[in-house]
Amino acid sequence: MDIISIELLTKNLTKTTEFYRETLGFEVVTKSQQEVTFKVGTSLLHFTENLALETKYHFAFNIPSNQVESALEWLNKKVDVILDADRQSITQFEDWNAQAIYFYDNNGNILEFIARHDLKDNSSEDFSRNLIRCISEIGLVGDEPLKLAEQLIQQYGLNYFEKGPILSDFTALGNHNGLLILSKTGRNWYPTQHPAQVNSVSIQFISNGKVHMLHFN
Repeated sequence: MDIISIELLTKNLTKTTEFYRETLGFEVVTKSQQEVTFKVGTSLLHFTENLALETKYHFAFNIPSNQVESALEWLNKKVDVILDADRQSITQFEDWNAQAIYFYDNNGNILEFIARHDLKDNSSEDFSRNLIRCISEIGLVGDEPLKLAEQLIQQYGLNYFEKGPILSDFTALGNHNGLLILSKTGRNWYPTQHPAQVNSVSIQFISNGKVHMLHFN
């Protein structure tokens, strides 16, 4: 599974544009009074302004397998990194053979840089926005994650992530390159105390060689 693009909402397009363009250095692909699209590796990140809705998304970006320390140094100059339950800046996911760094954007969305060691995607370059590979995770929230998972599996031919878990309140579909993270409404997004909420999101992705568009709200 590869995520081509995600389309999210923001209450302040000006500050969102400033954060992603100036703070993180993402390239602006298109910009209008109500919308902006950024290029993030092989993916596109799109925001539409909607003043009426409060949103809080969780999404992640893949970075090279050997660059998590360098990515942390880079991020520390730009944002306040979220400490995990052990008060660490880098979270160790032994089951997923991965390391992650969490931080907020201007909207309070929970962002993540994740180095997946199974990909063996190393780089000798100094870390910069150019080493962000793609959008690799987007959170979808509902009252029955496993029921939602089965619907998505049947509709799009997806599979449960081989490293799990498959729980009543949390599971994942896809692979290391692209994951739909399914969370139960009200379950806190790790490593924060922010409960997951249903948000409007559109995801264009490739699965089994076919391009799909998923609209979720």
